[in-house]
Amino acid sequence: MTGTIAGTRPPFGTHDGGGPGPGAGGGPGRGWGTRLRLFLGPPETGPARWVLAVAVLGAVMGASLGFRNVMLDYSWMPQAFVVAGMTAFLPAVVRRWPRLAPLAPLAALAGWIMGLTLTFFAGTAYLGLFPSARTVGAAVDLATQASVSIMVNNTPVPVDPGLVFVICAGVGFAALLVDTLAVTVAIPAASAIGLALLLLPASLTTQDGVGAPGFFGAGAGYLLLLGCCRWYAPDGKLRPAANRANSGTLARAAMLGAAVVLVATVLPAAVPGFENGAFPQGTRLGSAGNVAGLDPMISLGNDLRAQSGVVNMTYLSSSDMPLYMRLSTLEDFSGRVWKPSPVPRGLSSGLSELKPAFGANTAVPVAQTVTQVDVVNLASTWLPAPLSAIKVADLHGRWSWNPATQTINADGAANTRGQVYTVTSAMPELTPGLLEAATQKPDSKLDPIFTELPNNVPSIIKDTAKAVTKGMTTPYDRAMAIQDYLRSPLFTYSEKTPVEKGYDGAGMKVLAKFLQVKAGYCVHFSAAMAVMAREVGIPSRIAVGYAPGDRTGETALADGKTLQGYEATGRDAHAWPELYFEGLGWVPFEPTPSRGAVPSYAIDNIPGAPGAGRNDFLNGGNTNAIPTPAPTASASTAAHSAVAAPVAATPRPERISASVVGVLLVLLGLAAPAFARSQLRRRRLAQVRGAGSGGRGRAGGRRPAGGRRPAGGPPEAPELLAWREFIDSAIDYGYRYNPSETPSLQAAGIARLAGLGGPEFAGAGIARLAGLGGAAEFAGTPAGTPGSAPAAGSAPAGTRTAAKSAAELLRDAYENAVYGPPPEEPAAARDDLADAVETVIGRLKGRAGTWARLRAAALPPSLFSRNR
Repeated sequence: MTGTIAGTRPPFGTHDGGGPGPGAGGGPGRGWGTRLRLFLGPPETGPARWVLAVAVLGAVMGASLGFRNVMLDYSWMPQAFVVAGMTAFLPAVVRRWPRLAPLAPLAALAGWIMGLTLTFFAGTAYLGLFPSARTVGAAVDLATQASVSIMVNNTPVPVDPGLVFVICAGVGFAALLVDTLAVTVAIPAASAIGLALLLLPASLTTQDGVGAPGFFGAGAGYLLLLGCCRWYAPDGKLRPAANRANSGTLARAAMLGAAVVLVATVLPAAVPGFENGAFPQGTRLGSAGNVAGLDPMISLGNDLRAQSGVVNMTYLSSSDMPLYMRLSTLEDFSGRVWKPSPVPRGLSSGLSELKPAFGANTAVPVAQTVTQVDVVNLASTWLPAPLSAIKVADLHGRWSWNPATQTINADGAANTRGQVYTVTSAMPELTPGLLEAATQKPDSKLDPIFTELPNNVPSIIKDTAKAVTKGMTTPYDRAMAIQDYLRSPLFTYSEKTPVEKGYDGAGMKVLAKFLQVKAGYCVHFSAAMAVMAREVGIPSRIAVGYAPGDRTGETALADGKTLQGYEATGRDAHAWPELYFEGLGWVPFEPTPSRGAVPSYAIDNIPGAPGAGRNDFLNGGNTNAIPTPAPTASASTAAHSAVAAPVAATPRPERISASVVGVLLVLLGLAAPAFARSQLRRRRLAQVRGAGSGGRGRAGGRRPAGGRRPAGGPPEAPELLAWREFIDSAIDYGYRYNPSETPSLQAAGIARLAGLGGPEFAGAGIARLAGLGGAAEFAGTPAGTPGSAPAAGSAPAGTRTAAKSAAELLRDAYENAVYGPPPEEPAAARDDLADAVETVIGRLKGRAGTWARLRAAALPPSLFSRNR
């Protein structure tokens, strides 16, 4: 038998050859829309491609939970969800047409770009989605800001726009990669590469690694992706049962899990730097306190918060005062990053006669000090040494001396690891009288980088410097006023507050926030004094290295001098300002309360003035104000003047906890199957009623000559769609579908599930169609028995007749469409079939138990049925 399915017709008319013919829209007069539909072909239906998109999105967002230890909070998660969602769902739209399916990766790329544009640059883009030249420029600016934040911050980093942009771009790229590998290329196991990329930042830059939420989120997302790709083919169709393995999955999963556990157990022994913990969560190369360089271009917050007790170096010194071990200096304050000035070329590699470019004049008395250094656990290209070094002996490798900054830097592959050397230094014996007398202007040959400031210095910095130093006539008095102001009870030493309130790191904006909140650690105090000193005309720089550390009790003799032993650990990492005084050279100060030791020349000559503050308060728990003695009258007046107009504290940023985000993701994952199933039912019933195809009577295609039309016929045929929904709804409520049974047996089985089984289904035919679809049956009262009451203990008779007639109606319409002759008229909308499906669904739901109703709503079995 040949012909078309009942109620359908080929789209543009056909002739015997099966191609487009004249009439019905055929012929050369077709419009562009018609030609486009011909090119694209029939679209795919069903939830498969949407399920795969949800699986990709769920896997990526689950792995994104690994950023919990990288970022301060989860406030970036909604933006990442939008970017990843557009990246995952745009290719699902393209896969609706098989001819466009190979272009899905390009659609994912377009979705990624449009998602980033909509989220971050909508005001610069066309229609808020399509990038313009301004969008590209804004993206470059955000990426630059992110690179600065990465350079100067330690994890967890504050949530700023640049970093959020980079993270969202990474999450979207991971979604693109996962979608391409799992769906387009059809190797879902390799999609783990994309998920692993999202776990790397936390694994490599944080002490706590990806954490439990990230680990389990990535694992659950990966399993979800593998499961969905197992049930659905790459083109988005449900795989036939014959193509799905139904055994061995559990064994392979167990083997894979065992392999992962084995690798996580064995790998730490093979990777340098893993001393404890499990990969990738344990102690690793580069973590605070381990063998790592102290990068002078980043803040010291991570080292201080880590509170590592691992000894980085020990030294023996003949100095009567505790020594600060300098590594490098930061003097370039011109941009967002405070960094060392460029190292000049042609520096001397000889370390036997070292002279600073601008040191103390010969009339100033000096004290020669011998320091023997043993680097235990520090790998750095900057050599730890006291200020005013004049000689370094027993050092291995090539090293260069920079007289402008008085630092020693490695040439080539040299570093400090395992070095044992002796430093001789000639330290000026400074007194308040000498510093008070140093009123000359700085030498004109002094590099202007030590005095330059950017044009956008916040007004709070300028105003505070001016107020604090008001009435001070000498550089020393101004320096002491600034130091006393920062060490006053107005300020609190805290390593946690800058992170919690979003101003950790360096830069003028960070410094302005610090002066408002008045809580921070050494980076903030030293930077504040250095910048305010420049504001009042004093050249300055920031030294980075180690505070004096703790006494060990060890002693030694060298050249007739007794050397006292000290040790410096990771928590002794420190930054302090050095100010230049003409005729005296560079002079260290200590504005950070409770850290290091205030030099004798910088202690106010009053009883109980803040002096040799020990390092005991640097253990991270000291977030309360350190009680300090009252500063001098002049400093006190300046301090009160500086804060006469109180500045409102910076509000605590809103934070989204990891538990809330995790719950939301879990709820989203649980709701996805129910949403997909409800959307599928809604679309099918809309098409049955004639609303799903843009009009009634859309063609369905030709039936193969001489054969039956398969049940999976064209979606435009309302009889077939109604039957599909009839079967799927029954499966949701526990019906066991058997494709070998006839439609009559299937309809009878569903009727029995609804408690309405009877002989009517045994031999019913098309002739009964007109007698079973009337309004009386669906009105709730059996035909011929108006007003009769139902028997006790049974379902209402009207319900029985309505459901029974609905099942018969659906069965007969389906059989007529599949086995009957082709219609003479185009397929019409079938509201009666849609009503029949809804009637059966209501009856099945009414008879189902609580568990069955929950399962049908939350996890519909028809989405995952092996036989559908």
